[in-house]
Amino acid sequence: MSTITNTSVNVTPETPTFLGHSNPLENDAQYSYFFNGCFIYSYNHTTGHCTCLTELDVATAAVKPYGLADKHYVVIGDKVYRSLEQAEKARNTVVVNEAANDNNLGKGMQLPAVEDFSTLKSLELIEKWFSKNFDEKWETYRETSEFYNLIQYYLALCCDAYKRQPDPSFLDAGIQLYLSMAHYSWINPSILHNAACVYWLADEEESALDCIELALNFRYSGMASLFNDEDLKPLRESPRFQRLLVQYETLKPKFNYITLELFEVFENFSVQQPESFIRFMRSHLLKNFRFYDISELSARLDTCEDDEEREYWQRLAALNNRYLYNYMLVDEPMELLTEEGKANYQRFQQYRHYRVLNPLVFAKVSEQLFHHAHYWASKHKGNFNQRDSALLSQSFQLFEEFNVSTESLCFEKKRELMEKAKEYDIFDYMEQLAKY
Repeated sequence: MSTITNTSVNVTPETPTFLGHSNPLENDAQYSYFFNGCFIYSYNHTTGHCTCLTELDVATAAVKPYGLADKHYVVIGDKVYRSLEQAEKARNTVVVNEAANDNNLGKGMQLPAVEDFSTLKSLELIEKWFSKNFDEKWETYRETSEFYNLIQYYLALCCDAYKRQPDPSFLDAGIQLYLSMAHYSWINPSILHNAACVYWLADEEESALDCIELALNFRYSGMASLFNDEDLKPLRESPRFQRLLVQYETLKPKFNYITLELFEVFENFSVQQPESFIRFMRSHLLKNFRFYDISELSARLDTCEDDEEREYWQRLAALNNRYLYNYMLVDEPMELLTEEGKANYQRFQQYRHYRVLNPLVFAKVSEQLFHHAHYWASKHKGNFNQRDSALLSQSFQLFEEFNVSTESLCFEKKRELMEKAKEYDIFDYMEQLAKY
């Protein structure tokens, strides 16, 4: 058994002292205990959850194998009890939260592996896969990039098969599949690249040009290769093709910025879709495109030369600002121990000065920095080094930014955000800290 010592030396909320740890159920649910100069709190290594133990008297508290005890209270894990007898009765009810791990997704419906087969054999396998139980496969795989890669690969195979054996049925099959999934081609615009080739080989010039224009509107990252595709070489003489090429060259400096066309296709195909798929589509927009700040949009509107152009930018501004407030990073994972979480944290740094960013995002990032600091402190045997303390300091600063950003809001909107922020550990922690 260890005891709490040196609690009065250099202890602040940004440099809390480690008191000890416990394993109440003798499994992976280890708890660490800290004193921040005001009150004791726990950190659960399994869930990352922090609990403020403000009832405890730091002068008499001692660390036990099961938790903490002072002259009035007993803590098992992070649950406070009035007496040891009461704690013993409750000990078997301590719940350890373990993340569910479901590996059965798509069982028996794996995407076909066709890399090692000939063009015709690969076409046959993919056709067979798409033709059987498609609705079930769509439900399983629509939130995976591999599904859309399979579509564009199939279209490329249709072109290759036709060039080897000029059978129009290859092109007809490609067009049929493209039309069935055209609504979602913006998720992987390389589908439009290959669809343009299929249409051109099928002597449908305008349809091929439609695909190229859509790829441009959806900011296909491979536009340069599309314009230089040998399969489309005869199409380069088309005046419409030339206009699209000039438009692409003009757009290059800000080619990765979001477009009205992307917003509209997202809005149109988010209707009556499962929430998880809507989040997948929103995440696609977030990860692949840059959004505008109000100042950028205002400057663009000031330079509009005609009513049609002004209307385009006004509609884009409305959707851009609505997305930033309602969705931007609100639902995205922020766990800084994962690559996705780190990427989202970098996006937060990119967008944090945007005036229409939802204030709740500041509280969310503050929460993650708060947990991240304690995670690393636990790796340092409970000691907060300079980096850990810096993370805590950043966490507190961001939470203060959340509070400041809500000051100018109406009462109802402020109350709504505060209710959501209460779900975060940092909210309770800062609220308790303010009482001292």
